[in-house]
Amino acid sequence: MHVAVITDRAYLPWCATTVLSCVRASGGARPTIHVLHAPDVDDDDRRRLAASVAGAGGVVEFHPVDEDAVASLPTKGTAFGGRICWLRVLLPDVLPDLARVVYLDADTFAVGGIEELWTLPLGDAPVAAVSNVTEPAMRAHVASVGAGDRGAYFNAGLLVVNLARWRAEGATEALLDFVARREGGLPWFAQDAMNAVFARPWMPLHPRWNAMNSPWIWPEHAAGVFGEETVEEARTHPRLLHFEGPTIVKPWHYLCDHPWRNSYRSTLAQTPWAGVPLEERTLATRVIARLPRGRRIPAYRRLHNARTRVISIRDRLTAGR
Repeated sequence: MHVAVITDRAYLPWCATTVLSCVRASGGARPTIHVLHAPDVDDDDRRRLAASVAGAGGVVEFHPVDEDAVASLPTKGTAFGGRICWLRVLLPDVLPDLARVVYLDADTFAVGGIEELWTLPLGDAPVAAVSNVTEPAMRAHVASVGAGDRGAYFNAGLLVVNLARWRAEGATEALLDFVARREGGLPWFAQDAMNAVFARPWMPLHPRWNAMNSPWIWPEHAAGVFGEETVEEARTHPRLLHFEGPTIVKPWHYLCDHPWRNSYRSTLAQTPWAGVPLEERTLATRVIARLPRGRRIPAYRRLHNARTRVISIRDRLTAGR
């Protein structure tokens, strides 16, 4: 089984946790983990990650990728990883000898056997993925990239990628062309572009394979996409968790109250990055933690938006020097 992740140095603790959980959930196989990484990941970082994976029974191959390869694509800004999210569109070129790879975002966490993904029949589908439960305010946007039907827009945090099909269809060139012609913005960056290019032939998976936050935070919206029974199956028997969304829902954040938070932190503590403190344990977040649960995310979003505006202003001023 071949699994790919992307990371920069800031995300290494979370990437290491994803990878360790993945190797342990590979059903006794000896998975090869392909780490596509930014230039700031140094030799010591690679050595420590490789040792962690080897100790769990896996193998790591590192693929340094200069962000110049995606320099023409939109950036999230320096505080949010720049263009690192776009590296996944380079998978067919970075892994030329593979016909398939399982791609995982570095904020995913394997809690059940995942080896079935490696033998999943894909047919002519370039990717298999799980539908994204889209909040009402964003439904017009997903329709604008060709996913107008509920459940037709997939989340790109877990992908079973048919690399052979991707190459045959020239999908990388199509992705780059879509971004160049796109008007109206891409708030979800590479995920938006992939949905535009694979709007019809992608293969849907059960949400247990990418159990996002919606079954816990927005169960009514999730049920509208998958049905109540399927959502309950994803909640009670997930295979892969995905802590997508604002920083507050990440298990390394002080305010996270996800039911699998402690399992995640326990695995993190078994990586070379054990001891990394919880993020944002500040006066502001301690105040937010005292709010009723339903008010915490809106309050944190207001705090986050204010910080984002400050960072944006700072970046513009820096660029203008």
